[in-house]
Amino acid sequence: MKRITVVLDGIADRPQAELGGATPMEAAKTPGLDALFTASRPGTVLTIKPGQEIGSSVANLSLLGYDAGKVYTGRAVIEAAGAGIGVKRENLYIRCNFVAFKGDDFDSSVLASYNAHDIGTDEARALADMLNREVFRPPFRLEHIDTFRSILIVEGAADMAEKLGFVPAHEMIGGRVSDNIKDSAETGIFAELMREAYGALRKRGGSKANGVWFWGASRAPEFGDAPEEKRAILAETSLMRGIAALSGTKCVSTPENNGFVRYLEDKAKDASAAVAENDFTYIHIQKLDDLSHELLPARKAEAIERIDEFFIRPFFAGLKEPYCAVVASDHYTFSDSGGHGAEPAPFMLLGRGGAGAKGRFTERCCRESGVFVTAEELNAMQRG
Repeated sequence: MKRITVVLDGIADRPQAELGGATPMEAAKTPGLDALFTASRPGTVLTIKPGQEIGSSVANLSLLGYDAGKVYTGRAVIEAAGAGIGVKRENLYIRCNFVAFKGDDFDSSVLASYNAHDIGTDEARALADMLNREVFRPPFRLEHIDTFRSILIVEGAADMAEKLGFVPAHEMIGGRVSDNIKDSAETGIFAELMREAYGALRKRGGSKANGVWFWGASRAPEFGDAPEEKRAILAETSLMRGIAALSGTKCVSTPENNGFVRYLEDKAKDASAAVAENDFTYIHIQKLDDLSHELLPARKAEAIERIDEFFIRPFFAGLKEPYCAVVASDHYTFSDSGGHGAEPAPFMLLGRGGAGAKGRFTERCCRESGVFVTAEELNAMQRG
């Protein structure tokens, strides 16, 4: 039996005033997801254990069947691998966002945008080149990935990874810089680099990006031997591509430059082909998490409707072979704050009996099913 996991990244949310007190899942019209719900065993799944980093890295590793407590060493090294940057065991890798601060100096500024108001790839690459000339000198090197994302590589400093505690940029929107920098000798080095970058970017001008923010410090992980079964990850983010690269899993990325609807249509076709070729297919769709970070609950609800119409319905209607599928949110992402939540996320399990659930695929209906499992237990249920 084919195994399929569809992750709608950050679809789970809390009630939003802009939506009349409904969550985006509740506000969206989703006949496809709702039909699957009534044929499923729904519930909530704990993808992030207490004390673990709250975000997509840990949550997706858990849903993929890995013990994130053993495998996960930080986000940046995964994104580096996903971007094709060679990973060395002795180096330290730190995620670096181009951001927009509001204020008159670095320490008293507040973070206005975690992605520099959607800075473009070409502009961000030019800024990264400038910072490598004027701020980052050996052992520091900035590698641009795409849009607002870069990786700061620190040669020979892998042992610092566990000593650095940076707040993710998307978790501190509206927060003051000085309130989000830990006071330690190790962190102080990087705070000074961010101050220098702030000065260099402000002096240069001409961009909405006036600073950088570090987070996700990490070193090379140990994934162990690749599974014997044929597996594929369908994803576009550097994070998911990196998980695939480091775990020895085939990755298929669908072009996103022809609009969201075309992307979903193409993704459904790519997913169908992957299911035919593999024993386990892991399908990741990122858009909803991005809209939450941008504080756009109404657009998030609209995007859920597009996913239902142009991916969920055609993909599941086209499945011919016997399958067991999980459709889940990896974690909560709150579209009123931009932050992530670690509470158990909604899921539905198809193909293992238990059909007859009442309601819709929403946070509340999944909670009210009374079924609560860990990610390990959900993986076992899917395997049968």
